[in-house]
Amino acid sequence: MATPFGASASFFDEKWISGILSFQSPTGSYSMYETELNLLLSRSSDMYAFMASHVEQLHQAGPVRGLKFHAAFQSGLLSFEHGYSLLKLVEQGAVSSGFALMRPQFECLIRGFLLLYADTEVWLEKIAALGTVGLDEMKKYEPPMLADMFKALECSAVPPDILAQLKSFREVNNIALNSFTHGGLMALVGNGAGYKPQSLYNALRNCNAVAAINMQMLSILTGVKDAMTPVRTIHQQFTDCLPIIHS
Repeated sequence: MATPFGASASFFDEKWISGILSFQSPTGSYSMYETELNLLLSRSSDMYAFMASHVEQLHQAGPVRGLKFHAAFQSGLLSFEHGYSLLKLVEQGAVSSGFALMRPQFECLIRGFLLLYADTEVWLEKIAALGTVGLDEMKKYEPPMLADMFKALECSAVPPDILAQLKSFREVNNIALNSFTHGGLMALVGNGAGYKPQSLYNALRNCNAVAAINMQMLSILTGVKDAMTPVRTIHQQFTDCLPIIHS
């Protein structure tokens, strides 16, 4: 079972990236993975229902006082929304549109950690003092891109095991993160020829892992002692939805 921050388990399954890139004719295992994918979609829906209930409780509690904690909490809520929408689109057969949300789901999680652990107070104070600004002015204050956020996290107090897991996800999924979001070759080919059930199965489990880590971050941000209990329940009751690899 994966434990809260500081765990030694790695969430990410490195097998799926090679699978989703191999747009080949279905093999003999097609039916098996089609059945497993349908089950995973159902179980993932149950997992998100459980997480939504927990998010509602966290929202009522609110983050601990402080601009950076509030901003990190909002980023985590947005990550949850992206993950939930991703699942619903995939359930409806809009696979390419669903996985186009993989990158914003992940980036919102990274931004939450950046706001929580990195030196972002000066930037946040500038944002807070802006008030209402136009789009051209807003561009000057956009947060860093993904690569720069990782560089900042490497110099921050983020728990090393969490940073390692986030890096692992990015390394395994980087091609897909860009291709789906920007309508690249992977999305174009898959949208026309279809996706292998095994590829979708592994991709969805990876996205579920991002959602599980996000639940940890949101829970910690409330400062509520028992807020991590439902997160542990997620890893106990929905192990089949998460690509947990024990080290």
